[in-house]
Amino acid sequence: MSIAGGRVPRRRRAVPLERQPSDTIRRGLLTAGPLSSLLYVVFTDGIAASQWDGYRRAEQMVSELFAVGSPGYAVLAPFTWLYTVLFTAFGVGVWASVRGNRALRIGAGLLTAYGLWNIMGAIYPLRLGDDSSIPMHIVATNIQLALMVAAMCFMAAGFHGWMRIYSIVSLAVSALMGMVAFMAAPGPNLVLGISERVSIGAFLLWVAVLAVVLWKRAALWKLPAPGEQPTAGGSKEARS
Repeated sequence: MSIAGGRVPRRRRAVPLERQPSDTIRRGLLTAGPLSSLLYVVFTDGIAASQWDGYRRAEQMVSELFAVGSPGYAVLAPFTWLYTVLFTAFGVGVWASVRGNRALRIGAGLLTAYGLWNIMGAIYPLRLGDDSSIPMHIVATNIQLALMVAAMCFMAAGFHGWMRIYSIVSLAVSALMGMVAFMAAPGPNLVLGISERVSIGAFLLWVAVLAVVLWKRAALWKLPAPGEQPTAGGSKEARS
């Protein structure tokens, strides 16, 4: 009898995975997702924006706060690396939580790649007053955007029920508002500031919801006792 990509000894009694150290680590990795979303809001529109006199959250882009030369850069430069570590850890946690479902596995891999790609954003940041920094920054951010969209698409395909619908809606809102913000750039204006934050917020919230869903499903996963059928595995969470 096999489960979640591995083999289970025939005479082993049912043991909830939540009691095993490996499951504790996996849950800790999942927690990094909501934490990264929360800290993103706190460090950008909270701490960094407060360092910039005259910065208008409802009218200006979040990316301006990350630009070299901005008053908030000293705060966001180290945060970028913290966010990279947290989100990459989250991607690994998702990977460990979706065994047995190919679409979710691919989505988890793409989320991990999305987290790691933040390094490129740090290497090629915007520089205030330096137009030569724009092309490479656009390339780096567009690749990361593609990773995000692809990850959400595969996760939506791997789930069924309300989580699939929610993933599709979140992706649609994030993409639509992102396009609206792009058309409203460079600003400042209300359409730009608000639409960009709605776009970002839809993804940040989706990450938190995904972590909760996988956390709750994990509590149902257990190794089958002799003669029992698997009670979870890849197909269980796919029905969420």
